[in-house]
Amino acid sequence: MLSYIASNSTANLINTICKEDNIIILNKEVEEIDFLKYIKQTKVNFNLIKYLIIELSQLKNTEDEVINSIKYFKEMYINTRIIIIAKGYDNQNVILTNLYENSIYNIVNALEETQVKEEIKKCLSQEGLQEKAARRFKKIEIEKVDKKSKYHHFISKLKETPNKNVETQNQMNSSVYFFAVLIDAIKSLVRLLCYIAVFILTSIGLTFLFNEELRNMVFQIFNH
Repeated sequence: MLSYIASNSTANLINTICKEDNIIILNKEVEEIDFLKYIKQTKVNFNLIKYLIIELSQLKNTEDEVINSIKYFKEMYINTRIIIIAKGYDNQNVILTNLYENSIYNIVNALEETQVKEEIKKCLSQEGLQEKAARRFKKIEIEKVDKKSKYHHFISKLKETPNKNVETQNQMNSSVYFFAVLIDAIKSLVRLLCYIAVFILTSIGLTFLFNEELRNMVFQIFNH
């Protein structure tokens, strides 16, 4: 037996599926309801129900109330398979991820009618949808944290790189500076040696010019 809480369009789809699969419908709700009140006040004997289909858009509760009331129903009626219809809901919707964490795997979030029908039929099969088929509803917060940490690591590396470049540039500047100082020192030394050589040659020339005996001696050597 089956009961459902659904919009008119989804209700028509469920009725068609139940006819095709010979499933008896015990109770129908096509109006928006408070699910927790519905559980407590309805005269439906849920112990007789094998499947309960809930379309989330038909519940007037807050997200927390929806999650807690469905969890409550699951604990109260362990033999009833809960099937969630969440047309167009994102895989990471807070309700769907929480229901997945509470081992509710028969979740349909397709949007097109043909796909919705196909997924409902799978949920009503003997085994229904297992964890592997519903893994897209698993929270991915850990992956986001990892990406965030990788991002910060990348940024820190970027910040370190300029520092290394500055350090390298400083070393290069220091090397260039010392090389320039060395060149200047060599130039100064060469200039000094040139001055000394000029001074020595000038001294010898003057001595030769003013010393008559030295001049005569030189002339005699060249005459021979």
